[in-house]
Parts: sequence; structure tokens; C-alpha cells
Amino acid sequence: MLQQKIVTPEQLATALDTQSRMPMVRIGEALVALGYISQPQLEAALDQQRSNKGLPLGELLVTRGDIKRHELRTALARKMGYPVVDVEAYPIDPAAISRLPLGAARRLLAVPLSEMNGRLVLAIDDPSKRQAIDEIEFITQSKVMPVLPIQEDMALLVQSIYARHGITEATATATLEGSGLAALDEGGTGKLLAALEEAPQERDLVEDKPVEQSDNSLVRLINTMIYEAHQQNVSDIHIEAQPGREKVRIRFRRDGVLKPYLELPHTYRQALLARIKIMCDLDISERRRPQDGKINFARFVPSCPIELRVATIPTNNNLEDAVLRILASAKPIPLANLGLSPANRSALVRAIERPYGMVLCVGPTGSGKTTTLHSAMAEINTPDRKIWTAEDPVEITQAGLRQVQVNPKIDWTFARALRAFLRADPDVIMVGEIRDAETAQIAVESSLTGHLVMSTLHTNSAAETVTRLLDMGMDPFNFADSLLAVLAQRLVRRICPKCRQSTPIGAEPLQELVDDYLHAWGEAENRPNPDALIADWTTRFGRDGKLLAWRSPGCDHCEGSGFRGRAGLHELLSVSRGVRHLIQTGSRAELIQAQAIAEGMRTLRQDGIEKVLQGITTIEEVRATSNT
Repeated sequence: MLQQKIVTPEQLATALDTQSRMPMVRIGEALVALGYISQPQLEAALDQQRSNKGLPLGELLVTRGDIKRHELRTALARKMGYPVVDVEAYPIDPAAISRLPLGAARRLLAVPLSEMNGRLVLAIDDPSKRQAIDEIEFITQSKVMPVLPIQEDMALLVQSIYARHGITEATATATLEGSGLAALDEGGTGKLLAALEEAPQERDLVEDKPVEQSDNSLVRLINTMIYEAHQQNVSDIHIEAQPGREKVRIRFRRDGVLKPYLELPHTYRQALLARIKIMCDLDISERRRPQDGKINFARFVPSCPIELRVATIPTNNNLEDAVLRILASAKPIPLANLGLSPANRSALVRAIERPYGMVLCVGPTGSGKTTTLHSAMAEINTPDRKIWTAEDPVEITQAGLRQVQVNPKIDWTFARALRAFLRADPDVIMVGEIRDAETAQIAVESSLTGHLVMSTLHTNSAAETVTRLLDMGMDPFNFADSLLAVLAQRLVRRICPKCRQSTPIGAEPLQELVDDYLHAWGEAENRPNPDALIADWTTRFGRDGKLLAWRSPGCDHCEGSGFRGRAGLHELLSVSRGVRHLIQTGSRAELIQAQAIAEGMRTLRQDGIEKVLQGITTIEEVRATSNT
């Protein structure tokens, strides 16, 4: 019965009952037993599968050319007991096929046939595709019993069967994988949430049942949420599950500030997290450990080709949170558009055009360090240079760069990538982050042997970066010789350009800015004269001979906040002879900063004050993100 072409529900029920009593056999062993592959071929395929665990062994063997697809189907039927169904002749239950949308069926190459014993019988070309089975179980909210179709062209079969039941592209616009914005909803998340809550009033009185996916409203809500976040220039989506009957809270981080976006009933939290895990191919059964993944959103909404970095974090009460970071740009921003002052920009360009040495970009998480490094590399990305990058993850791509994704889980670390690059004839090496002494040591050695090395660190200022690396055990003389420049940066909210207003600045606020600006010099002899400083500001930033104070009352463009977008504050320490001598003698960060300021460096606070006078941001924003 297992090898016959099944055409009736009775035959299928008998075959499934027979299969349930068969011993478990591995697909590799079955193929060897049937003589389709040899033991060495199986071992080679298993070795290859270890580096690509998402691909089932049977599919891998077909891809490698070791077996034909009909041989895989024979092994699955004869040795593993999967019934072979003539799907074209089988009486398909309309209720079953309606549970899997056409878009999902076409993408996963599967056709629901009927329901038996509370399970959905599903025709799929390879029942060992665990990820596909998991996703179908999530979409249909039902356990699946896979069977084999006798037909080989699954794409044609899906189209034919669904068309026979009146489901075509035109009637499937509200399905999970609709094209364009069909997977979204014109009414936004508010309308979708209302649809989700159109459940019987008695549900809350009886018991808290998890939400079901019968109409895919939750899936469309997630797609719409991501789309709206992208449209609103949101950087991060925070999904926070609460214990008991408390609602799931979703917040958006926009321009560095978290704001509430949506609250969902507690019955949706497991389905919400499971769907997000499926979108980035994570293990939906693992809830005790954090997981990281990436969503290619174009798979789900082709008209919105963005990528998201996903991190799931286990919390107390056996719950999970998720943070989705929308990767801002797939292309580098021109260096001229980063908001660097003319002096900082010219000094940075001089540093990155040097044939060897080390350039560091430092600041807290989310301060735009990677964006700045990619802009710098774009400036020197010419056909005569070989540029290697090791990143975690690769967020921005550039033609001409050889970019590598590190993976600490398999011991493919920044340090190992650096060593590999040195054997690959590089001119420029970019390391995503210096996290340990080993990476720092190799970076310094690389910069001393004829390579330009760029990297990032999590430090508060340019001068502190020097002492941090010395504390890691760097040799002061080698490090001093290799270091070219350190760029510290922060991001502040930008005043909304649509409702920005200006008035002549008063004497008291101006004096406050002057005192704040001069504070970095202390009582040094080279401290600028306050009157000369004001005259310089008036020449550079004034209008009609007057300095202006800027404010934004709020408008529709900035949603009443007075801010729209973000701007960078920068502090560039160029290593001169004086600074190099201080590094070699292991001097404190304060002395290094004082020397750099005396040679023309401007601190984050000073750069911020100049951007306040230009009407880019406010002094409150500058003080909130920078020290004196």
C-alpha cells in the first residue's frame, strides 16, 4: 500500500496507519540500502550539510547530483513509509486547502489534502524539510502529516490544484505571501488589531486560548508593523512580553527615543515571537537561549526591500523579548554627508589615504560607527586597492569590497579573519570591532606591516581609546607608531527643518555657550579669548552679523516633537609627534586630550556647540550625549 498510487481517503488512512508502525530509518541509510549512493558519498554529503544545516540531506544529495529526485521519492516511500499520493486524482478537502494561502503554498511547494485524526495531511516533495513543515504548522495552527505526491513538478501542481478550487493570484491578495502591499493592510495596524480582537466575548470568561492563524491577521499585522516602522524612519522595534494577562508591548525607537507603538493581548505573545523566528529561520522550539538572525523582508513584502537584524532574549516567567533593528542603508553614505566639520573631514581624509597605519572610530552602541567606517572606505574604494572587511553582521554592502561575516559559534572570529586576510594580499583591512587583546594585537601588527587597518571600539572619547588599548596590553611604542587617528562620535536629534525658527541669541545664553566651549581648556595658557571666539562664531555661523538661537515648536512633519532625523557630533584625534610621545610614555587620557586640544582638536561638546549655533540641534541634546 505504501508504494501504490493512493487516490482515495480510505487508501490514505490505511497507508498512514501502516507507516505509523514502521521502524524509524534515516534517509541516508535508506539510500545506501537501496544502492542509490555509496557510503563515501553519504559521508561527504553529511560533512557538507554540517556547514548548511538548513538544507535537508535528501535535497542536498539531489543538488550534488548524487541521486535523482525520483530516487529520493522511492527511498522515502519504500524505506521510510511515506505514502505516495496521486494529488491530481485525490478528492481534496476545500476546508483543508483554504488553511494554507496560495503564496505560502507556492513558496514552500506544498498542497494540503485533507484532515485526518486532527492533523493536516500535506503533500510535499521532501517530508524532511523541517523548516517548511514548521512554518506550515504555524500558518495553519495544526500538526502536519506529510505525504509524497506522485507528480514531480510541485510548482505546476500547486498552481493547478489551487486554481481548481477557485484560488488564483487575483483572489489571494489577502494571504500571507501576497505580492507588493497585499501582505499588508491599508487600514494599518489599528484595523488589523481590531480584526484580531473580533473573537467571542466569552473567550476571556472561559480560558485564555492562544490566538489562532485562521485568517493570517497576525501575520499581516507583523508585516504592516515592519512596513510602518520603515516608513517612519524607525531604527529599532522592541517587542516586550509581559507575564500573566498583561499585554505584549511594542515600542519604536525613532531618532534615539523609544515611543509606544502598539499593545497586543497576552494570548498573542507566543504566536508573535514564533512568527518572527520563522521569518529569520531561527529555532522556534528554543526559548531558553538568546538567538540572533536576519530577516530579508523582501521575501514577505517585495515592495519593501529592507533587512532587519533580530535578537531574541529569554526573560523571566519563561517568556521572550525580541528586538528588530532595521538596517538603515544598504549603501554607504558619502563622507561629505556625514556632518563632519571641514577641519575634521580633511584630517580624516588625510589619515585614510595613508598607505599603512590604524584608524579607529569609537563611541557607544548605535552611534553610527560602522556607517562612518563604510563612508571612509567608499572614499578610498578604488580599483587599485584590495579592501577586506570582517563584520558582525554585514549591514552595508559596497561593490569592490570583499566582505566577510564572522561567526564566533564556529570559532570564525575577528582575530581569525584578520589572520586570514593577511594571507590574501590586502591593502586595506576593516575589522568590525576590536573586542579583545588578540584582535588588537593583530590589528597593530597588520598596520605596521604595510596595511591600513580600520576598526571600532566602545569607548567614550578619543583619548580614552588610547588608554583602553594600552590597558589591553598593547606595546606602547608599536601602538604609537601604528595609530594615525581616532574619531569619537555621537548621534543627536536634529531640529525639524520644516518648523525651525530663529531669534537673535541673548547675552546670557551666549555667555553660557562660551563658558561651556572653553571649559575643555581649563586654565591652559593657550585658552582662546572669549571675545575672539564670539567674533569667530559670528563670522562662520552668524546672519547679518548676529548669532541666532534656534528652536522648533513642532509640526505634522515631526509629529509635534520638534525633531526629525539625527546628526553626528565628532571628535577627531590626529596622532602628532607630541601625542605619539605621550602614548609611548603611557600618559593618562587627560594629558593626551589636553595635548590634542592644544594642537587643534575639538571635543564632542565643542563640536556640538558649533552645531547648536548652526541650527542643527539643541544644547540640551548636546549635553545629554557628551561630556565636557
